[in-house]
Amino acid sequence: MTDYVKKQDFYFSFADEATAATALQPFYQQLEEGDAYLVMNSYNHSVDIVGLIHEPTGNILTDDEGIEYPEMAPISGWHVNLRIRGDYMRTEAETIDTNHGVSPTTPYRVWL
Repeated sequence: MTDYVKKQDFYFSFADEATAATALQPFYQQLEEGDAYLVMNSYNHSVDIVGLIHEPTGNILTDDEGIEYPEMAPISGWHVNLRIRGDYMRTEAETIDTNHGVSPTTPYRVWL
């Protein structure tokens, strides 16, 4: 039987992509040569870059062929989801959460 390790999800909203990159530095790795890179997945964590989220404005637009479609507008922020396993980098994740965390009642994208 495998021991169950608790997972915790964090939902972040940053001002922009550059702010996200700075805040997520604890999850970056530096190679001997070249630029540091964001480690998207490991045994103990996963990062999901959602980016911009658009939602309907309530207006209906019509294209050149007469087909109607909902007008979409971005909501503020650059969105990133983080899942950690157990206590892996929990302090770092909670620090980011304190500064950029959001608690959506119905997240646009969730972990399965």
